[in-house]
Amino acid sequence: MKKNLKIKKNERSFKNYQKIVSLIDHSDLNFKIDSEEKLDFLLKSINQFVIQRIEALQSDDCLTYFLQNIKRYKILLCIMDTYTNSGPTYKEEVIKKLRIYSYKTISNILDDCLERGYIKYVNTPFSNNSKRKIKKFSPTSILIINYINWILQHVGTLNRTLKVIK
Repeated sequence: MKKNLKIKKNERSFKNYQKIVSLIDHSDLNFKIDSEEKLDFLLKSINQFVIQRIEALQSDDCLTYFLQNIKRYKILLCIMDTYTNSGPTYKEEVIKKLRIYSYKTISNILDDCLERGYIKYVNTPFSNNSKRKIKKFSPTSILIINYINWILQHVGTLNRTLKVIK
């Protein structure tokens, strides 16, 4: 009876393995997942990558600030995305992109970032009247440097780990 139960459990595990492997997009992998051990190693490597990704052990305080909660992290991603695509932006553009949070929440976080020096205002003249200005902001060089180093560190770690699988 126990042997029969063990076989059914192994069959279920193998069926689960086959289902997972068949639905994984292999186009970005440079190896074949041809065993449960490789699948386990891949899953552990990805999990380690994701866990380490939200840690900023070797980074400046600015990244640690953004990684403290998901709201700040999403604001960081929105700031960097907007900056790389169109340069300095307005508060309202960030607020529009992150509608799941209230205007006040995002505004408070952006104001806090300005006070801490993680983002800075870039004043641009409004029309021909140089006295009236609409304030756009952009990330500071410190934030950009830490963001790039943080991404490269973790992507490099994942790449080195995945090279082991073959």
